[in-house]
Amino acid sequence: MTEMRDLFHKVGNCHNKISVCAGVAKAELQDKFKGSPLPAEIEKLIERLTELEEHAVEASKVLHQLKDAICNLIDPDTGKPKR
Repeated sequence: MTEMRDLFHKVGNCHNKISVCAGVAKAELQDKFKGSPLPAEIEKLIERLTELEEHAVEASKVLHQLKDAICNLIDPDTGKPKR
């Protein structure tokens, strides 16, 4: 039952994409306003993108904890309980 392993992998990939997209958007905004003071709304947007990156990283950590807990009980390849 590699299905379980694949599902954990897919969720991890989603967290990674969210983090990377937020980071790229933040870098593009910072680059666009390089050398000039950031408007307040852009500062707030950058702050929110930073939070989004942090939340995606935290979600990945929790996912790994969940995966470890489940894999201690169930073999991720067979889906059968471990003894």
